[in-house]
Amino acid sequence: MAIEDHYDKVVNIERLSEESGISEYEAHLNGVKAHIQPLDEAYSEDLDGSFGKDSMMFCDTADILEGDRVIDGSNEYRVVGIKKYKFLGEQRHMEVRIRQFND
Repeated sequence: MAIEDHYDKVVNIERLSEESGISEYEAHLNGVKAHIQPLDEAYSEDLDGSFGKDSMMFCDTADILEGDRVIDGSNEYRVVGIKKYKFLGEQRHMEVRIRQFND
């Protein structure tokens, strides 16, 4: 069984762009197949003093960067870390640490 067999969600990725001096998130990737696994049960404080819950998102290698936003239905996460893994010399999948903030 391959890791892709466990992708049970389809998410969208948004990226911050600056047009006319206004910073806003815009659609970047649509229909990314992924699996999201919670890492925290409760909200915790990060170094910036923000409170949130961390999860790990597993997906195929894609153009996803720290600071991007992951949209999973009504859930919204911010990408806070990325690791890409190779198998037989090829990029196979990535693990994306995402954080859901307590607004």
